[in-house]
Amino acid sequence: MSKFYICNQKLIDEKIKDFVYLKTSDDGWSHFYKDINTNEEWVLTRYETEYHGGGCPILKKLPPPSVEELIEIALTSDEINDITGASIELNEREKYNNDSFRDILINKLLLIDTNCISAFDIERLKTIIYESELYDANNRREIVGKHYTEINKDAEFYKTISVKAKAVLIAIKQ
Repeated sequence: MSKFYICNQKLIDEKIKDFVYLKTSDDGWSHFYKDINTNEEWVLTRYETEYHGGGCPILKKLPPPSVEELIEIALTSDEINDITGASIELNEREKYNNDSFRDILINKLLLIDTNCISAFDIERLKTIIYESELYDANNRREIVGKHYTEINKDAEFYKTISVKAKAVLIAIKQ
């Protein structure tokens, strides 16, 4: 069972059977629970809420991990739910909190020897790249009030990360 994230509605429903409801966030998107067996606190939220259906439901253990911990979870967990959840959360934190992760994550991915990895680790790399949107070259940084040279520098940053992420996908033949 996942240690940090559950990204499957059926598994979420099963897990929260042992939970006590605590509260709902003011915006109504997050529901807080306590596991009566372990005393762990969890939050059920939705990421990518801009998509049809309100986005992807994710149950995550509290307190939330740091960016460095999220990267470590994605790179080392043996649970696809943890890998998926950590990767999506990295993307969400960049979007809404301006938390930077791309350069750190891509540099760690580039250190992986893709010549002799397991099928699970190939899936891990694909999940990390797609769910964190490392492959996307779009500039996500604020452009208002910036000189065009700063905007170009930001755009080049995302383009470079994207090219490197696509190189990893090519290396694992995906």
